[in-house]
Amino acid sequence: MTGFSLTRLLRDRSGNFGMMTAILVPVLIGGAGIAVDLTNVLQKKAALQAVADSATLAAASSMSNDDISEAEAMALARHFLISQYIEDMRRSGAGQTEIDTARAAIEDNTEALATTTASSGATKAFEVTLDTTTRVELSALTRILGFESVPVSVHSVAQSAREGHALSMYLVLDESGSMGEDTTTVDPVLPTTTRTRTVVGYYDCGRRYQCYGQHVETVTETNYVTKIAALKSAAAVMFSELKAAAAPDATVPSAQEAAAREMIRIGAVSYTHETKTPQRPAWGTTAAADYVNALPPLPSGGTDARGAMAIASTDLASTNPTEADAHKAKGNAGFARFIVLMTDGEMTGYSASWNKSIDDAVRSACAAAKKDGITIFTVAFMAPDRGKALLKACASSNENYYESDDMSDLVTAFGEIGRKAAKSAVRLTN
Repeated sequence: MTGFSLTRLLRDRSGNFGMMTAILVPVLIGGAGIAVDLTNVLQKKAALQAVADSATLAAASSMSNDDISEAEAMALARHFLISQYIEDMRRSGAGQTEIDTARAAIEDNTEALATTTASSGATKAFEVTLDTTTRVELSALTRILGFESVPVSVHSVAQSAREGHALSMYLVLDESGSMGEDTTTVDPVLPTTTRTRTVVGYYDCGRRYQCYGQHVETVTETNYVTKIAALKSAAAVMFSELKAAAAPDATVPSAQEAAAREMIRIGAVSYTHETKTPQRPAWGTTAAADYVNALPPLPSGGTDARGAMAIASTDLASTNPTEADAHKAKGNAGFARFIVLMTDGEMTGYSASWNKSIDDAVRSACAAAKKDGITIFTVAFMAPDRGKALLKACASSNENYYESDDMSDLVTAFGEIGRKAAKSAVRLTN
């Protein structure tokens, strides 16, 4: 019987393949699982990063545009991320138990921070930071190696600002005869009027008799705000928004106007079938406000915006050095240019019928102004379809076009225009 030899055992290669296979197969399977899971983890991380970026952008934008507090911004960012993450899971077919577990985990591992920084002048800067971690379950192949899940973390930062941008703006306003018509808003100062009038007909003459003849009766009538009065109120709101943006920390109107005189120039021109004498751009809002308030309470005439658009476009043209020189003298290195075009009708000229040639000319004037870099806002106030179509074409974008069917809508539209003209961009910084 041959004796046992350790050296011979080590040199013996029989059965090694089986042993190696038994050892390596789980590793190879696990390696394949890792390759699959790595792709899945990277996709989940990219999707989570996109949701986090959207959340911080939304919160930062609301801080600058909607004036929400830091606490509200943090809550908004968290809610946006968590709700979107859960909705994505639901769309992918996850069960309710899995969703509930994921919601609890991401709520415990999501932190938001919002800060506000005031600097010199009229600027306020806002920053929203969001950090979140979730776990991605691994496949059965990878679990052979003992790994059940891996953590995925993302970080997002978005910044915004609310500042008084230097700008030049022109109001192009309709004061045609239809602007004297009533809106649906009851006059808050004088809601009703009681008067007497003499009429001829049957009336109660007492003792249950009906008499016929001339008699006096009392009539109570409802007073509505006219379109032209509504326009004046709406313009006042826009001027307030512009002044507030110029001096966000000021609470005294005189301080806001003083700040506006350093950054904002506004002109105004009204039109019927004729172009009225314009108020050329002036610092602050006072001159333009006085012009709007002086519009006739009982307007008359047709509708033709060609001349008014020509004046506004020429005064704001990039080739006209007047505005650039005025801003440079105030130390404003750059400035934005805006036209606000408003009508309650369609282009008729001095007639009662729509005039295609006038309509086409206004469209061309708008196109030329936009090509020159002027941003156009338009407001169709209780306007017919052709008036709406014209203003839709003139607006720089869908977001710059407003349809107002009553005084409340008109005030809201002009207020939003003021805020949009004054706001700055929101950006990611992570």
